[in-house]
Amino acid sequence: MELAQEEHKKEGVIVTIAIHVLLLFWFAFFGLTYLDPPPEEEGITINFGTTDFGKQSPNESQLTEQVQEETESEQSETSPAENVQEELMTQSSEEAPAMEKKEEKKEEVIEEKKEEPKPDKNLSKALDKWKNKNSQPAGGDGTTNQRGNQGDLDGDPNSKNYVGGGSGDGLRYTLSGRKMLKEPVIRDDSPHEGTVVVDIIVDQNGKVLRATPGARGSTTTNSTLYKKARDAAMQTKFSANPDAAEQQKGQMTFTFILN
Repeated sequence: MELAQEEHKKEGVIVTIAIHVLLLFWFAFFGLTYLDPPPEEEGITINFGTTDFGKQSPNESQLTEQVQEETESEQSETSPAENVQEELMTQSSEEAPAMEKKEEKKEEVIEEKKEEPKPDKNLSKALDKWKNKNSQPAGGDGTTNQRGNQGDLDGDPNSKNYVGGGSGDGLRYTLSGRKMLKEPVIRDDSPHEGTVVVDIIVDQNGKVLRATPGARGSTTTNSTLYKKARDAAMQTKFSANPDAAEQQKGQMTFTFILN
């Protein structure tokens, strides 16, 4: 830092000396001048008259020139005023259509109608289930002697399976647009009980391609019950549906009860 400051000081000294030298040369050759011969002395002119007293009165030629100048100045002042009035008229006439367009836009915005809110599909489905649960239609379906529609709210309305089958176990399934053609045969000889929910994948012909036990809703994690539920799901056969997806998702629920 000290070396840099010393270098800056040296540069400053050199620059100031150079400036002073240039100023001296300038004053020596151009700044100081002397006129040879010297300029003549100047005086004040005095008006020529005949007496020592008098009164100023303008000449006729001067009066006519003043009158002409005043008339010209008045004309020049009136013409800009007329131009300003013409410009104001043209500007007001040009801005009028723009104001009309803005008013039209405001009216268009007011005329727009808001779309009516649509009810949620999930909410409407839940309400329909609740209505079906609390109402008993005249034409029921089931195997008991009581009036009503036997089955489960989460099941298939076209299914003919109303309760679980097998030895000591219950069966339910959810597969839209399909019927169970072949029920699985389950041999429950294990000392365990619980509910196993199985996710299934079914093709268009009704064959179960894949079964994965332990889905949401299961109440047990017993590996023996998982295996029984998976084997039973793979044995199941559903009705064909060419309009369904190539791999349709569904669920089967197995409830194992101790006898």
